[in-house]
Parts: sequence; structure tokens; C-alpha cells
Amino acid sequence: MKLTTRFLLILLGLAVVPLLLAVGWNVYQYNSSVNSYFALHRALSSLSASNVEEWLQDVNRNLAFLYEFENPLRGRKANVSEMIHQAVRINSEIMSLALIDSDGKEEFYLQSEKVKDKSSLAGLQKELVAKAADSGVVTSGEPVCVQGQVYFPLAYPLVDGRVVVFHFSMDRLLGKINSQKSGRTGRVFITDKNAVPLPCQDMKGLDYKPSDLLDIFHHGGRTGTFSGLRISGENYSGAYAAVEKLDWAAVSVQSENELYGKQRKSILVFAVMSVIIFVIALFVVFLVSNRIIKPVNNMVGGVKGFLKTQHLESPIPKEGWPEIKSLVGILNRLMLELQAYRAFQLNQIVEEKGKAQALIDTISDGVLLIDDRGSLIYCNGTALKLLGIPKISPEIAVPRSVKNEAFYNALTDLLAQKEKYLKTEVEAPLSNETSTVTKSFRVISNQFMLATLKRPGRVIIIRDITSEKEIEKAKEDFFHMITHDMRAPLSTLQGYTELLAKKVGGNPAIDKYLQSMLYSSRRLRGMIDDILNTTKLERGTMTLQLDAVDALALITRIKENHEPVAGPKNIKLLVVPPAAPIKLMGDPILLERVITNLMGNSLKFTPGGGSITLSTWEDPGKVFFSVQDTGPGIPENKRKEIFEKYSQMEEHKSQGFGLGLAMCKMTVELHKGDIWVESEVGKGSKFIFTVSKTMAAPPPPVPSPS
Repeated sequence: MKLTTRFLLILLGLAVVPLLLAVGWNVYQYNSSVNSYFALHRALSSLSASNVEEWLQDVNRNLAFLYEFENPLRGRKANVSEMIHQAVRINSEIMSLALIDSDGKEEFYLQSEKVKDKSSLAGLQKELVAKAADSGVVTSGEPVCVQGQVYFPLAYPLVDGRVVVFHFSMDRLLGKINSQKSGRTGRVFITDKNAVPLPCQDMKGLDYKPSDLLDIFHHGGRTGTFSGLRISGENYSGAYAAVEKLDWAAVSVQSENELYGKQRKSILVFAVMSVIIFVIALFVVFLVSNRIIKPVNNMVGGVKGFLKTQHLESPIPKEGWPEIKSLVGILNRLMLELQAYRAFQLNQIVEEKGKAQALIDTISDGVLLIDDRGSLIYCNGTALKLLGIPKISPEIAVPRSVKNEAFYNALTDLLAQKEKYLKTEVEAPLSNETSTVTKSFRVISNQFMLATLKRPGRVIIIRDITSEKEIEKAKEDFFHMITHDMRAPLSTLQGYTELLAKKVGGNPAIDKYLQSMLYSSRRLRGMIDDILNTTKLERGTMTLQLDAVDALALITRIKENHEPVAGPKNIKLLVVPPAAPIKLMGDPILLERVITNLMGNSLKFTPGGGSITLSTWEDPGKVFFSVQDTGPGIPENKRKEIFEKYSQMEEHKSQGFGLGLAMCKMTVELHKGDIWVESEVGKGSKFIFTVSKTMAAPPPPVPSPS
């Protein structure tokens, strides 16, 4: 996506999106308001229709007294005059009442004082009287308005051919309905079946075509809503409800301009503002594009070209606002200086590369650099000769191109592993013109990041350790020889010391010295045994003398053997017995030697006032032994290395040969177990090893035949 497009989208998002959200909110509010307004007008029209129906029910109840005229069970003749006067007094809504005989003559007439017109209202209803007399049913006429008063005429035919004509007042009903207003222009009125308003209603400002409203009635149901009705030159919305028994309708209307005119204007204003802001945003984007974005694009293109060719073909043109021009000038100067600096650096690199090449080519070790795919980046002559590679070329890959089988197998295994630092040893045959000699090599691999490719590569060093191996073998032979020569005099010394301890008993001072001598001779004997055992374990000639071992008795015996040394050093020796007796099969002498070595190490490094704790426990498959001290602890990077042969921490180089833990590791592995250390510097160490419960007991001796 171009910078101009991104800038336009961001600007539009900041400017137009809030307006669009405002428009959307106004539309939502508009719809909610419209629904609320229509609900209000539906309620007003339904309430008005209910008021008319209740009024009509009252009118029907007011006709009940006429039953007295026609009651066939009445024993005596009714006093018509008295009954009519009584009915008018009780029913205040009856404005006039007339009794018309079958010839159309007025037998009796009574009119309320509230009627302004003093002429007989019954005279206005001759057609209604004739219609009621012909049909024989109660007939209502159209309401009439006389001197500002509205009356509802009703003709009641009697069985003897006479007709009673009523005029009921509708002033209070219509006044109540017309007074229901919603807002400034909201009005409620009653129409007849032709959608014409009933007479004497206040219809000022509500001029409309009845045919328009009648169309709404015909297209709707008994109740409904409408909009767009033209009243007095304006659009009105509202609702209507039918009056069931009179075929009238109650109509509630209100000007649409008052209902939602402001909201419509607000939506329109926001929409226009959105369009205006969009146009302004386009103008600003194109203005900024010429003043900022175009110069920035020129700078980006110039820098990309410089990075690609490492050479500035032509300066970037200075365009745009003054600040941009200044930035372009600085960038041009910077690239020119980088170009000059790079030329100087190339000379330096060539010189340094020549020095490094001379150094690597003169060392006796083989050196290879390969990438993560095995492609050969660099290789000195020694490595080429050892691996059997004729020369460095693009198609050379490691280990595929290695001709020497021993190195091929070793490098294949190394490159298949993911660890950063790897080391292995190889016995590789090397051929010359006259013979083939097998030499020992140590192959070391370390991972590094290729600066240009941003992915890992490996540096591999192949070192000839044949001389080191021969020296190590000579050292082992020497150790083996002197240990054999030392065992006889040491056994004599240890035996006479034990004998002397038995002969000269009871003297604490002498006992103390003899116990120290005995402990030292045992320790020296143990060191000799370690050397011999290590040799046997390495050569695979060690045979386990399996026997039943009581774990608690074993660690208790070792604890007691070391009491003479721990006491003078003020070190407390503790044994944590297991929850239940633990029996296992193992070589008791070798297991005792393992725990003794661990105990000896703890005694050497635990300061006075500290403690050493021996413990044992088991799970379904293994028996665990632990020696825990309060010594200085072991750094994390040394916790695996200390189990290697001749390996010691630097501060302990003068304390032993570095064989004890290596012998322990090989002995434990011979018992199908593992050994490790848990430690925290400054808080002590805890050495733990396991012995498998699958060690088989030796077969019972075969009895000789008698």
C-alpha cells in the first residue's frame, strides 16, 4: 500500500469516521423516536375511541326508562309526562326529548335550559323519525351543531307506532377528546364514516381532504398508523382507532416537522459535513503528498538504491517544505560519507582477512565454517586434507562431501543435534603414500549467527589428540602400576594399626591417634581402589558381586566409619532412617565405596559447625540414596562436568585425582541407576543416586554329587 493511500485512510478515519458514527447514532435515535411517537398516538386514538364507546353505553342506559311504556305486564297505564320529566331530570346528557305520534305530530316535547336554541330540536329530525318508524329499530342520526352546541340524535320507535326522539349532548365528550394534545401541533378529533370531522369540534389549523384520510382507513385495519397526511399544507403523522358501534374513528395527528424535523435536519447536516470533510481530506492529502510524501518517497527510493549498489548514483532532489529539503540534504551528505567510509573499510577488511587467513592456515587444527544447510563457507587446508575434500567450491556440503568415513559418521551425528555446543571423539584412519595410521581426533562444534543471513551457522574444529591419548594412557598405566605396588605395604600398615588399636586400648589420646591413622589408611586404600575400579569399569571387565544389602545398615556403617574425622571438625553426621526396612540386590563393596566417596567429598568441603545427612528411600522400581551437606554448593555449569574423569572445580585441584565421582557414576550405571546433584551456591549440595530393583540375585551354588 502506498504511503499516500495510507495517509488518506488515516486522515479519513480520524475525520470522517466520528461523523459517520454520529450520523448512525442519529439515525438510531430517529427510528427510536418515530416508534415512540407512533406508540403515543396509537394510545391517544385508542383512548379516545374507548371514551366514545363508554359514552355510547351511557346513552343506551339512558333509554332504559322507555321500557315502562311497553311493559306488557304493567297493570296500570303509565303517566307519560311524569316519566319523561323524571328521565330528563336523572339524565343530564338528554338535552331534548320529544314524543311523535304515528301521524308525525308532536305529542309531547321537553327541552333542557342548557340548549341555547329555543326552537324544537326534534323538528330537525323528521327523516330520522320516519326511518325509525319504518324500520322499527332504534336509529341514530348524524350529530348536529346548533349555535356552537353539538347533539347526538336518536329515534326510539314504540310498539304503538309512536317514536321518541332524543338529543344527547356531546359537548363534554368532544371537549375531553379535543383537549388531548401532544406537543404544539398534536390534536385528537372524531370523524364519521366518511372521514369528515364531527361538527362543533375545534379543527382550526387542521384542514385536510377527507378522501385522503378515508384512503388511509380503507387500506388499514380497525387501528393503524399513518404518515404524510397533508393538513393545512404540512405533512402530519399519527394514528387512528375505530369506534366499533358507530362507524366513527378517533384520529390523533401531529406535524412531522415537530415530531422529527430537527432530527432529520441533524442527520442531513452530519451527512453534508461528512462529505465536506471528505473533500477537505482529499485536498489535504494531495497537498501533503506534493510537499511531504513525494519527497519522502524520493528519499526511500534513493536509500534503497544506495543499499543495493553501495554507491550514490545521483543526489536525491530537494523538494517539498524547507524542513524536508534540509532533511534531504543531510541524507545526501550521510550517504556520501558512508560511501567514502565503506571504501576505507573494504581496504581494512581485505587486510584483516589476509591476516586471519594466514593465522588459520598455519594452525594444526582443522577449521570449518558451515551454514544451517551444511554448505561450506570456509575451510582451511588441514580440514580439507582430513576430510578428503579436494577444494572449496559452491557444490561442497558437509557431511555429504566428506570422503573419510569416520569423520562422515561423526559429523552426521553432530549436525543432527540441536544443542549449541557439541563435542565428540573420533578414531580415524589416515592414509599416506606408504601406510595407513589410525589417529584420535576431538571434534568440537559451536553454533553462531551468520550476520548477513540472519540464521545459525556452525564452526567445527578438528583437533588431533593422539598425543594426549597416549599421555593419558601412560598416566593410567602409571597409576595402575603404583597402586598395585602400594596395596601390599598399605595393607600391612592398616593391619598393624588395627592390631595396635586392640593391644593399646583404654587410652583416649592414643585411641584418637590410632583412629585417625586407621581412617587415613582406609581413605588411601579407597583411593587406590578407585583407580583400580575405574580402570576395570572403563574396560568393561568389572563384575558385580551381587548380594542382599540392607540400605539402612549400609549408610549407618558409613556414618560410623567417618565419625573420627567429623568429630574434630565439629561436623554433625545424621542418618534419616526409611519408613520401612529397605532390602536390595547390589554389590555391597562397590555401593559402600560410592557412598564413602560422596561422604568424603562432603567432609572435605563442609565447614565446621555444618552437617551431613545420609538418607535412603524407595519407589516401585528403584532404591534411592542421598548424601546432603551444608557446604559451599556447586555452580550450575559444573554439575554435569564433575562426574567426568579427572574433572575437578578449579579451587579443588589440589584435593585428589578427580576420579572419585567418575568411578561413582560408572558404578551406579553398572547397577542400572542414575546419579545427579541438586545444589544451590552458598547453601550446600545434595548428591542422589539410584539402584534398580531389577538386579538379579546370583544363582545358588550347584551341590556337588555325594
